[in-house]
Amino acid sequence: MARWVLIIGAVVWLLAGAAVFVVAAVGARWLLDHLPPLAIDADALGGALTALALTLVATGTAHLFVVAGLREGRRWARSAGALQAAVLAVVCVALAATAISSAFRESGSALPLLGAAAVAGSAATAYVLAAVQLARELGSGSAT
Repeated sequence: MARWVLIIGAVVWLLAGAAVFVVAAVGARWLLDHLPPLAIDADALGGALTALALTLVATGTAHLFVVAGLREGRRWARSAGALQAAVLAVVCVALAATAISSAFRESGSALPLLGAAAVAGSAATAYVLAAVQLARELGSGSAT
């Protein structure tokens, strides 16, 4: 199950990175027009989006490295996977909490924000289960 969580996570993180790259390349001006007034211009927003996209792609790529190591039965991959899943579980809990608090503050956007919170909460649960499974495998010395 942990491998599937990491594979699905890799796909999601990589697709999100690709989508943000597209917005950075062709949609920064459009996004700037739909946000509240900001103290930055479209070029600066595009740069920030590019940095975010690179981070998302790096996260997805790290998932793929761990999955490859798990396939080969590498002990380091179980350690790295458990750590990665635990950290991302915390990140997803923080994202869910942020979405919920924003839903209370912005009632007009409450439904999509609560949907985002549900997705983030589900991802956190999946990452916790993956982290626990990989940690147990580390303790038992099992590669499966």
